[in-house]
Amino acid sequence: MSTGEPTPVWYVAYGSNLLAARFDSYLRGCGEDTPWGPHRGAADPTPATGDCRVTVPYPVFFGGHSRRWDGGCCFCPDEPIPDDRLTVVGRAWRITWDQMADVVAQENGLPTGETFLPPDPPDPGEAVRVLDGIIDLLIGMDRIDGEAVCTLGSTSPPPIGPPSNSYRDVMAAGMAEMGLDPEETERHLLDLDLTRRT
Repeated sequence: MSTGEPTPVWYVAYGSNLLAARFDSYLRGCGEDTPWGPHRGAADPTPATGDCRVTVPYPVFFGGHSRRWDGGCCFCPDEPIPDDRLTVVGRAWRITWDQMADVVAQENGLPTGETFLPPDPPDPGEAVRVLDGIIDLLIGMDRIDGEAVCTLGSTSPPPIGPPSNSYRDVMAAGMAEMGLDPEETERHLLDLDLTRRT
């Protein structure tokens, strides 16, 4: 990685970080007066310099039980998406590689110093373990405008579990920002809830 200009990378969100205000809390921080609670923000609080809708080629699902949200959150295994699932809606945010360390650390509720990012982002299809936590992987995806792209994944994701209304509502608001209509949004949210299939 160059010691000059920061290395750009597109971070692909698929859960609550579909919503701009929610993702911004990982960069600029926020207080208690938000649906997602306080966040310390990144060492470099510069906002994302771009965003676009993408497809996440992995079987994202609602699972576990978050104390912050009081319900399941989105998790992403590093495996192919089954034929009976919808394509997963993602929102790519253009940030820097240094900011990525802060994002993945905060996703796990850990200090940024506990991450061990490689010098450069992973190549498409490459998964790299970057910390000891539930969301422990950076998974490379196809490049955007020649720049690296990666999403967050889990080596051992938790069991399936339904989301809280607040988490679901934040995701729906993010999809609305991206131009999805309510019917399309509901189809995608239902597809993520694998408890409805059991």
